[in-house]
Amino acid sequence: MSVFRIAVYDKNRVFKCQIGAPESLEVTVRHNLVSTLKMTVPLGHDRLPELMADGARLKVSFKGEHLISGPIVSDELDTDGVSGSYTVSVEDDFRVLREILGWPVPWEPISNQGSREYKYYTTNAESIVKAAVTENGVTRLGVPGLTVAPNLNRGAVVPGGVAFRMHPLADILFPAVEDAGLGVTVKQEGTSLVLDVHEPVTFPRTLSVKGRTLQRTTMTRTRPTASRTVVGGSGEGKARYFRALTDTARETAYGMRAEVFVDDRQAGTDYLALVKDVADANAALKEANVELKEADRALKSAQSAQVNADMAFDLAQNSGNTSASSKAQTNLFAANDKVTARQTDYNTALADRNSKQTAYNNLNAQLPAALATYQATMDDSGTKALVENGPKNGVSLTLAGTGIFQYGPGGFHVGDRVPVKVADGVVVTEVIRECTLKWVSPMFAQVEPVAGELTNQPERTTAKRIAALAKGQRDLGAR
Repeated sequence: MSVFRIAVYDKNRVFKCQIGAPESLEVTVRHNLVSTLKMTVPLGHDRLPELMADGARLKVSFKGEHLISGPIVSDELDTDGVSGSYTVSVEDDFRVLREILGWPVPWEPISNQGSREYKYYTTNAESIVKAAVTENGVTRLGVPGLTVAPNLNRGAVVPGGVAFRMHPLADILFPAVEDAGLGVTVKQEGTSLVLDVHEPVTFPRTLSVKGRTLQRTTMTRTRPTASRTVVGGSGEGKARYFRALTDTARETAYGMRAEVFVDDRQAGTDYLALVKDVADANAALKEANVELKEADRALKSAQSAQVNADMAFDLAQNSGNTSASSKAQTNLFAANDKVTARQTDYNTALADRNSKQTAYNNLNAQLPAALATYQATMDDSGTKALVENGPKNGVSLTLAGTGIFQYGPGGFHVGDRVPVKVADGVVVTEVIRECTLKWVSPMFAQVEPVAGELTNQPERTTAKRIAALAKGQRDLGAR
């Protein structure tokens, strides 16, 4: 029985056939990134029509465990008229996180998206991922087959949360979710695409060439490029708010002081909106106090006039002048009516003032927490910049045949942390970022894991920088 099982599905994720023995198969599974597959079959393969159908998909397992599932995103045919080959490329279903935008108000139509600048999700990492995908991918967009596994509230609380404004979900969720200790997967199960999270583990044994768990180890290291970050929040010119973070341990370890600037204009928009609301509420309260004072003055004036009218009526009655008494009584009735009206005006003004006082108090009470969230969001951006500009360690591992360190069931997976003894007395522990599995024979695969971040591969470094630039451009366009 082959270690790989390669199944072909149609666009509705309905099983069509299996591919028994391809000419070549290479799968690169990645931690919190899109995994990829490339497979070549002979041009005369009898399952070519299923592979070439629009919307065709592959689902591959390794040693009985899910490895990758996703659509065929490109194909290539090569022939000399006598023989030839057909090659397909697949992107893992994790790609849906690049294809779903986080709307500011995901439950409203597009015409109402201007009612809020950003949609914030603030809680533990699993809840954030699943809420964002449910609201935007399942409920709003209705991605075919997409479902979300039950939330178990795993992962740490994401400092400051995450904020979306028409950003691809993957742009904002990562690396925040990974920093909170989680990996995210989207796997085809039956006819569904199930999004879930998992908690990577640390491999229980230290690997080494001398211990014969590895054939070869290659390690690269680079010095950090910054130890301090200055974060610029919302506002322009003199009104802009700044925060600064320092990694004192890094400065001590490397004898350095270097700083970088982070533009985080999206941070604090809710806080600044609240500050404006508080100012507006305070202005409304002041106006209500003025109106209350005016109503009080009018009421007291009416009450004084009422007292005078009452005295005039008593004098008229005592004078015995019927005409004067009748006129004074009419004046008294009018004064009484005016007091009643002014009392009503005063009560209305008092209720309005009290309502505006309550509104101001409620809004003002929210300011400390909103400021703390604003600062936490900026600090999180600064922390991410420190990580991006931190030391880079990468380890490339060549496995020792059928030893204890194997990919798949009972072994390691991408996202796991692995301790590697690279020299006597030197052990480094890095996350397995990716692992490439190549078809060698039905019963054997060549496995090439990469832990940490290799810096001796120019194409990998260039691709990462281009991706970062593209992400920054998308962020600017969404503001």
